[in-house]
Amino acid sequence: MLPRQLTSTRRDHLMANPVEAWKREKHGFDVWPDVLAHAHDRTLMKDIPTPDLERMKWYGVFYRKRDAPGTYMLRIRITANELSAVQAKEIARIAYDLGYGIIDITTRANIQVQGLDIESVPRALQRLEAVGLTAKQTGLDNVRNVFGHPLSGVDPDELIDTRPLCQEITKIFLDHRDFADLPRKFNIALCGRAEAGIHYWTQDLAFLAVRHGEQTGFRVLIGGKQGQTPQLGRPLPLFVPPESVTQVAGAILSLFREQGSREKRDSARFHFLIEKIGVAGVMAEIERRLDAPLDVVATADTEPIPPSGYDELVGWIRQKERGESWAGNGLARVEGKDRWALGLCPALGRMSWTQLEGVGLASERWAGGQLRTTPEQGIIVLNIRGGHRDAVAAHLARWNLGIHVDSRVRSVVACTGKQFCNIAVTETKAHALALIEQLRQRSLELHGIRIHMSGCPSACANHHTADIGLKGVRVKRLLGTREGFDVFLGGGVAGKLQLGLSYRMGVDVDQLPNLVEEVVRDYYLRHSPGETFSEYWRKELRSRQPAAAAEKDFQTTVWECDICSHRHYSEDPPVYCPQCAALRRHFARLEHVAESLRDSKTAVSVKLCQGSDSPQLTDDGYALAADAAAVTEGRGLFVRLGSHELALFRVGDLVYALDNACPHAGGSLAEGALADGCVTCPLHGWKFDVRTGEGVAPTNAGVTTCPTRIENGKIFVHLPTQDGSAIDSCAILAGSGGEAS
Repeated sequence: MLPRQLTSTRRDHLMANPVEAWKREKHGFDVWPDVLAHAHDRTLMKDIPTPDLERMKWYGVFYRKRDAPGTYMLRIRITANELSAVQAKEIARIAYDLGYGIIDITTRANIQVQGLDIESVPRALQRLEAVGLTAKQTGLDNVRNVFGHPLSGVDPDELIDTRPLCQEITKIFLDHRDFADLPRKFNIALCGRAEAGIHYWTQDLAFLAVRHGEQTGFRVLIGGKQGQTPQLGRPLPLFVPPESVTQVAGAILSLFREQGSREKRDSARFHFLIEKIGVAGVMAEIERRLDAPLDVVATADTEPIPPSGYDELVGWIRQKERGESWAGNGLARVEGKDRWALGLCPALGRMSWTQLEGVGLASERWAGGQLRTTPEQGIIVLNIRGGHRDAVAAHLARWNLGIHVDSRVRSVVACTGKQFCNIAVTETKAHALALIEQLRQRSLELHGIRIHMSGCPSACANHHTADIGLKGVRVKRLLGTREGFDVFLGGGVAGKLQLGLSYRMGVDVDQLPNLVEEVVRDYYLRHSPGETFSEYWRKELRSRQPAAAAEKDFQTTVWECDICSHRHYSEDPPVYCPQCAALRRHFARLEHVAESLRDSKTAVSVKLCQGSDSPQLTDDGYALAADAAAVTEGRGLFVRLGSHELALFRVGDLVYALDNACPHAGGSLAEGALADGCVTCPLHGWKFDVRTGEGVAPTNAGVTTCPTRIENGKIFVHLPTQDGSAIDSCAILAGSGGEAS
């Protein structure tokens, strides 16, 4: 039976919470007429009241103020990870017709579509509904996507198929006004395997399959979460048979709605209610609401088994043979013999619309049209006959989706980041892609090592439960405030589960490749046989204290090939150049630039800064940046001087230097279009005057500029002082050898 009728718990003295105040004024469901009106009138985002923008999240519509002048994202609910080929193709076409043409798979196995205008939102939601999908209640104070193991129903190792249970639980709250008014968000997941992955331990409510005597049922974990105060779930001393799962979930949801705190947003998650009433209090409330006794068992019998490894969800996976599978509400047929699943791993979960459409077409043609999304940001094609495997692989290769994925791509997870997310502190997708490429260039494999990158403390990339967790922060450096990350180690597979431990705080994004290489190679060299990365680093960190990263930390020597200019980051040069095959003798350390300056009057006074990758400076603080001939009319030149990244531009006969990172979302200005002395950021169109650094659009923005000069065809740039003080813009007359005012 379902829980008793819900009762209102709102009180006026709790309305100090502004979110609860506007929720009380108008329910999230009641914003739909306003959405239709704004779509009809093409209302600008700035003219829509903020509470209504927030209420749109009840329909899965998320406003993106950073994506000027303001666009919207759809977060699509993929219950039980199940997606049909027809649905996948329609999502792809919505992204193409109405958005930016990109699709993101999330760590809750949702699908997100970016870049919609307000007038397109109703049409997009109608098109989703027409193929049996919904975006409803995927944001703010709602129960988020209920997912299970991606191979449920076809997994040879499963005890129970959880898909019907995911659907039944979703029916409890979807379109239910009371359950769409929780104190905070609520995450639910189910696993039908005896050994569940790490992410099930950070759900508000998780049901994990177990055999209890002759019965198959579920253990229950409660109160897990990521975020600023992460917690692993606590086991209830409870055995739940499949037929009672929906009732137990409903009882816990009603408990949270009625007794969860609404006073402060940062202490309103289910975990804090458990802290208040205890596990025994939760058990008593479940029993009271169900009007039935619970099957209480010894804690040892319900203690969850920590995962011994990561799920293998990439590449070819053999499905269970034809037969019967217990599906939570009865026996279900498993179709086919010699059937295979193919796990695909688009980098960081981001796909183009053509790729998702291609997956749908391949599934329809060769596999019966069934797909699954994964919380590792992947997608799986089910029910491929053994004889069709090569045909499917060739079909998917057309869209650059391969069955063989290198360890860097399959091991790195990243959230949406500052490119679109309103609350992100740093960009993530771009930084994670750059990190992958750097590790690839260094030939650093990630064997059983997961790296998760979140753009803020909300931890949407689950960085607390990764081998290497990265949390976005702002870092102060000589050239100003830059993007960086706090680094956590040891949150991955390591026997007993444990959240990641602090290792380094405030690591500049440019320092990440060196830091990752250092901790990974340390593990490879010194770990004991069978010891995982997280086990090794938990042991190491017992005797180490976390420390803030200094600008000179994690700077390795840079070697440049004099044949092709390929740069190699290591203490020693490579045996041969991976780009042109030149032998080691053709590599020179970039520190040794004085020889190239022997014809310059400045060369006699060059000195080396601290740090092995720091630029060499003249006595008056100038660093060699580039050949003057390399800065051509109409395009920028990117240069890195130690930790400083600069963009050089020529305007007429003058050359200017400014910070390369756009202050909006970190776009590379050197890659932007230059016209009339102004550069336009390639990411979102912010424009700056390269001569002054002042913002042109918007006018309240600006970038740091640096004085420059030229001698003997070489460009020198004056870097900021140790106190980080601002320096006025200064241009050089190309070839003049003097400073311009």
